Amino acid sequence: MSDRTGNDPYIDPQVEPVLERMLASMAERGPIGSVPPAQMRQRFNEDVSGWNLDLPDSHKVEDFAINCECSSRIVPVRLYRPIDTDEPMPCLVFVHGGGWVVGDLETNERTMRCLALASGVSVLSVDYPLAPENKFPAGLNCCVAVMRWLREHGPDRGINPDRLAIGGDSAGGNLALATALDLRNAGEYWLQLALLVYPALSPNTDSPSHRLFGQGDYGLGTTAMEFFWGAYLPDKSAEDDPRAVPLLADMKGLPPVYIVTGGLDALTDDSNRLEQKLEAVATPVMHRHYPGMIHGFFSMALFLDVGQEAVAEAAAALREVMGTS
Repeated sequence: MSDRTGNDPYIDPQVEPVLERMLASMAERGPIGSVPPAQMRQRFNEDVSGWNLDLPDSHKVEDFAINCECSSRIVPVRLYRPIDTDEPMPCLVFVHGGGWVVGDLETNERTMRCLALASGVSVLSVDYPLAPENKFPAGLNCCVAVMRWLREHGPDRGINPDRLAIGGDSAGGNLALATALDLRNAGEYWLQLALLVYPALSPNTDSPSHRLFGQGDYGLGTTAMEFFWGAYLPDKSAEDDPRAVPLLADMKGLPPVYIVTGGLDALTDDSNRLEQKLEAVATPVMHRHYPGMIHGFFSMALFLDVGQEAVAEAAAALREVMGTS
């Protein structure tokens, strides 16, 4: 396996105008964390609204809520069914990114529809409780509870409980992997796949990718990630908890893992390290790396050809694993 972060000296031409707009917006807003979380969420929603134009039609999009009895929470979810069928469908549960602080069911609306349509798999998006109001492990506990609810009640929603996968991007990738680890630790081995899109797996920023791309010149940087980790973790001791920092965990017994990374992303070495740990215990892993891409590109398929390619390739992996080819 080669070091992927050192061989990406260029920016994809389609990324350049995206990055220019992103950096201009960041400069206008000042330091991250300088406004209350509610205002951060409003700004983020305005930013990502441009990602979610020209929505492809899905057979059925349904909003409902799941009662997470373990935490006495009601978790809003959105289910995308790509085809009209009476048969129970495989389902990918997807957890949005946003540093555990921002994001909701609208964040990846277009991406979820595209994944569902291209894979033939239903997709369930989860609106987990956000930090800093709800610190670790609140969001994780809800994600685990949603998976267990689907395992028990999936047929009531047209979902095959024997064909379930978990996925997420950035902070959502952290929650997705931690959910898979929690289920494994409980002796529950029914997940079919973990789809991890540039996941945030460790607060340790002493890595080549952080040194190369963490100054903020490519969007998400080291300072921002330090803020997000500080908002998510209840205290310093949580940095030693594999449920919060899944890169610390033993990776034995996990389902196959599909990883997506970008060449200009400070988080890429989290995924490189995860790939090494998975390979060391013979857990099947596929790592698709896209040179010249910034953090967030998977959600920008509307105007990035490589983003569209990455979504299509992840959908193909879902089709193969979930039996919808």
